[in-house]
Amino acid sequence: MTIPLAIITGGAQGIGRATVELLLTEGWRVAALDRDAEAVAELDETHPAATLLTMVVDVSDELQVKEAFHHLTNWQRENDQSTGVDLLVNNAGLADPVCGPIEELALADWRLWQESHLTGAFLCTRAAVPGLRQRQGAIVNIASTRALQSEPHCESYAAAKGGLLSMTHALAVSLGPDIRVNAICPGWIETGPWQKAGGRAR
Repeated sequence: MTIPLAIITGGAQGIGRATVELLLTEGWRVAALDRDAEAVAELDETHPAATLLTMVVDVSDELQVKEAFHHLTNWQRENDQSTGVDLLVNNAGLADPVCGPIEELALADWRLWQESHLTGAFLCTRAAVPGLRQRQGAIVNIASTRALQSEPHCESYAAAKGGLLSMTHALAVSLGPDIRVNAICPGWIETGPWQKAGGRAR
């Protein structure tokens, strides 16, 4: 029997880690990608290697994403599973929405938000589509209510999440009906229990 496979970006902390934990309890195999090596190491200790694959990956880096998906395919074969992907959750991105006053925002900092949220989702989606087609899978993009309503000094974050919403409905038209594409727009979420040990409130 083929066990369903999910790929969760930003999967070592916060909403991403909570999603990883839920899917594992539901019997899925999960690949969790995150650029925080410390958080990845903590997550890696929680479940058997046959059900959870953790990788330190910067999803905005094209080569790292390509290598991660190659490693994922090898992991599936090593665990006697057919290749293919049932679910991609594009969750990775800079968590802090506040970029400061627009007149003081450096272009390099602006790009960090766009690359982590939007470019990362594009690169992972592009890499996952062949596997998703094999299993008629789904993509869930984690956007934000700030794509639709915002607060002061959140221009970089709001623009990145707005772009993710636009990419979502474009992908839904382009990839359907074989692949379903949707977005979730969380508001304020308490993620303390799913942060790495050093980042939890005490």
